[in-house]
Amino acid sequence: MRISLLTILIIFLFSATSFAASPVRIKFVQSVYDDGKETGLKHPEGAACGADYFIVADTGNNRLVKYTLSDRVAKAVEPEMPIITPIAVQVNTRGEIYALDSRDRRIAMFNANGTEKGYLSPKGSPVARKMIPRNFKIDRNDKIYILDLSDDLVLILDPDGNYLRHIPLPEQAGSFSDLAVDSRGTVFVVVSTKVAVYSAAPDADTFSLLSQGIREYANFPTSIALDKSGIIYLVDKHGGSLIMLNPDGSFLGHKFGYGWKESQFYYPTDLCISESGNFIIADRGNSRIQIFASEE
Repeated sequence: MRISLLTILIIFLFSATSFAASPVRIKFVQSVYDDGKETGLKHPEGAACGADYFIVADTGNNRLVKYTLSDRVAKAVEPEMPIITPIAVQVNTRGEIYALDSRDRRIAMFNANGTEKGYLSPKGSPVARKMIPRNFKIDRNDKIYILDLSDDLVLILDPDGNYLRHIPLPEQAGSFSDLAVDSRGTVFVVVSTKVAVYSAAPDADTFSLLSQGIREYANFPTSIALDKSGIIYLVDKHGGSLIMLNPDGSFLGHKFGYGWKESQFYYPTDLCISESGNFIIADRGNSRIQIFASEE
């Protein structure tokens, strides 16, 4: 009887491990080098995904550029946005555009047609009165999450900019560079210098270390994103690669590497993942955007 129980236990444990996530297959689709006219992209640092389009923070040219994406073909479209120096960009469900302007570290807002709406100013916030955004994200409910380095916290606002709550960043954790939010409202932050990911569950008031043992696989991650299954993606700027983590923070795999050919990167800085599974990566050093598609 003891042998039978032991056998059953071994079979159970083996079956449980068989359900571990496997590395996602990502296929190269296209590289985008220009605006479809006469101006090439110059050191783009940010990208935001819409339903059937994406927007690029074309930092070196002091502009935002919008592209449609149909049948895996990207095409630049109007409108042209007012001149700013964007280093991060997001869109909400209404197609409104938010861009972090590196000149004065403020988040500029635009209507879907590119007309200006002013700057985001948190309302009723008991914290972050000085607010120096390092990055920001907008979730599927149009809540705004700001990585504020001035007050060392993540500030959470409703779609109208009203204060909801904040989460202090872990003390002495290192240099935070980006954040992400999953469908449940869990907030993730990435630390570039220590190559670590922290998370805070919905309504939690503190962050906890999530990642374990990933420093040997990455050098300096600057961007974080999640797909529908909860797999975490880190853009490794100094390693020129895409690092994948399981939802529990354990290492899953990595792709690509340094270079100038398609599917290679030179100081990449940002990533967005569309609902349809397209990966838009800002390949800053190569002055281009690279598009990939996940394969089942």
